[in-house]
Amino acid sequence: MAEKKKHEIVEFEFRGQRFEVDKTAFASLKVQTALSLGEKDPKAANEAMDLICCGHLVDYIDRVPDADGAAPDELGCSTEDWDAFTKAMGEAVAAKN
Repeated sequence: MAEKKKHEIVEFEFRGQRFEVDKTAFASLKVQTALSLGEKDPKAANEAMDLICCGHLVDYIDRVPDADGAAPDELGCSTEDWDAFTKAMGEAVAAKN
């Protein structure tokens, strides 16, 4: 059995809140493939995104604020705010420390 990798966790700020992203999972071919095949297998895509979000996907959907900093309602953040959040997540992963 393969040895487990130590995952590199990166913290980043988005609209005044702190979040974590698993840089190792983000770079994984297996995770990226699951995300790209999301229309065919949404469950696998959600599981992949949960790995990237360090197991906090549902929490993050409930916490991502809108552009004015307002908290989301009981349905979670909008798709526009989630898109902005995932872009910020990608930038945090790509940033050189």
